[in-house]
Amino acid sequence: MTTASKEDIQHMGPKQRNKYRRLGFSWTEIKKIDRAIGRGETTLTLKTTAGEVTLMLPARWR
Repeated sequence: MTTASKEDIQHMGPKQRNKYRRLGFSWTEIKKIDRAIGRGETTLTLKTTAGEVTLMLPARWR
C-alpha cells in the first residue's frame, strides 16, 4: 500500500486540492487526479466506494 500526502501533490493548486478533500476523496485518489492533470488529461474515471466517478479535470497549476 502506498501512502500519499498533500506534500506529494505537484500539479494542482491548494484550492483544487482542498475542493477534492471537501468532496470526500482520499489522498490516494487526489494523487491519481494530480498525476492525470500532470499528464494533460481532460477526464479521469475513478472507482470509489460510491461507484465509478468521471471527473472533468482542470488545467495544470504549475
